[in-house]
Amino acid sequence: MSTKTNSTKVLCTTCGRRTAFYYRQSSGEKLCSVCLEESLENHIKHSFSKRVKLSKNPVILVYIPPERVLEGFLLAYMLSKIEKKFGGVVNVASSRNVLGAIKRLGLDEYLERNENVMYRVIEGITEELECYTMRSLENSLRILEGNPELIKGVHVILLPYTLTDLNEAFLEHVILGIGNLKSLRAEKRLINGVPLILPYAQVDRVDVVALSHALKFVGLLNSEFTSRNVGCRDGKLIRELVIQVTMKHPELTHTMLRSINFFST
Repeated sequence: MSTKTNSTKVLCTTCGRRTAFYYRQSSGEKLCSVCLEESLENHIKHSFSKRVKLSKNPVILVYIPPERVLEGFLLAYMLSKIEKKFGGVVNVASSRNVLGAIKRLGLDEYLERNENVMYRVIEGITEELECYTMRSLENSLRILEGNPELIKGVHVILLPYTLTDLNEAFLEHVILGIGNLKSLRAEKRLINGVPLILPYAQVDRVDVVALSHALKFVGLLNSEFTSRNVGCRDGKLIRELVIQVTMKHPELTHTMLRSINFFST
């Protein structure tokens, strides 16, 4: 787990000017909030350049799963800033409860200040999911595939699952036999003909949480609307295992998923 640095003494490794507030375990960087945001923004842009070539004025769908609200909101916020330069429209889709809570907390103003965000309510989303990450990912794919009207006119679809999530889902399958490894190849599929991207696929979840703290989005962490997952001991053990790997052997978090082909045979 990454930790805050001594804000009175340590300068950001990247810019060398601003005070660092965050230590990135995987790289050893000490980052200020501006450089951390730029780093995540670069991940988002790179994920697009690898997968799709968008024309001007694209329409982009960000689906926010009820159990990944913080990650989804941050992704929508950053994307609205990026796409403002290119005339893009960001459709933010989720359950009525999630979108209502974003407005109730006053966080919608962060999205709407760029004047390129639209909200799409998806009815019938189950908010009592199992606590397994693999189930969450599979459920998100089912929701997108089962709502073709949501995809109409969209050029690309984004899901906010992080590298941490993907490692959790992988271990849930390998150790507990949960789900299908095909779901971890989500970025290679089309949803009703539209490409799917996971912009955080190379980003540790702690990076997302750290930036959310810096941007004052932390209300989403403890808000009452977040999914009331059915507790499961095994799922918690897997999450703890991934946390320990991230802390002690961060290089493994970026190589673990290379084993998918082996376990698929």
